Amino acid sequence: MQNTERQTQTDLHERYMSLHRTHFRQIENYCIKHSNSREDAEDLMQEVFIAVWENLCSIHADSSPRQINRWLQKVMRTVFVRHIRQRRIRGNAPLSEADQLADPDTEVHSGQLSRHDTELINELVAHLPPDDRELLQERFDGYSNIEIAQRHNLKENTLNKRMSRIVEKLKEIAEQLNV
Repeated sequence: MQNTERQTQTDLHERYMSLHRTHFRQIENYCIKHSNSREDAEDLMQEVFIAVWENLCSIHADSSPRQINRWLQKVMRTVFVRHIRQRRIRGNAPLSEADQLADPDTEVHSGQLSRHDTELINELVAHLPPDDRELLQERFDGYSNIEIAQRHNLKENTLNKRMSRIVEKLKEIAEQLNV
């Protein structure tokens, strides 16, 4: 009985190491893309690899590479969502004017969003790269796109495109969180 148990452990270890070797870069890239810093990415990677080990029995040894890839995407997404929910945002100014994302020239009155909405927006924004957060914060602080473009030595059209991409990133993060 011990030989069978030992063999099973060895098989699991070999499967894990194979997944680790094969998908390390994919996991690393996903974690870097969805985090604010290298340290956060490393924490996410560690959480993903722990989750892979803990759930390795749920993927069959004869699964196709496509099935394994789908399973791994689900594990990464689950870890990322859990990470966001557990993380408390510190040091970010409230972004209650988030409705300006849809139309930056619209006047928004403070208090229009609930506390829950504001916290959710803060969580989403916290996962943007620092440069994007800075641009968005300046917009929320009342600077026009022309002023922001001048402050960052950008053309206005370049800034407009970048702001559109920021909004798309926020939508992607929100979709991953099912909000």
